[in-house]
Amino acid sequence: SACEKGGQWAKAVGLLSDIALARVELNRNTYSAAIKACERGSSWQNSLAMFSNMSVQLPEPSGMILGSVINSCSSVSAWVLACNLLHTELERWQTLDRFTASL
Repeated sequence: SACEKGGQWAKAVGLLSDIALARVELNRNTYSAAIKACERGSSWQNSLAMFSNMSVQLPEPSGMILGSVINSCSSVSAWVLACNLLHTELERWQTLDRFTASL
């Protein structure tokens, strides 16, 4: 969060990597803070990479974090990527809903 406010997206990415290397469990809040820092710094590639990692580790959807990633993409006019990500996540969320409903 401090990295986001200070515009230090590279520091946020480094901290996230350090935390993962120390085998500390990353959670939604950790990813959210790093992704928001990247959004603020227009580092859409890092936002996408972190969101991808988060989606594998934490299967529960997060619309707020997805919004940050899409904003990162839109800031550099990467609308095709943003639309593809939105479509992919919608399909994933629908699959999770069907799975949960079948339990």
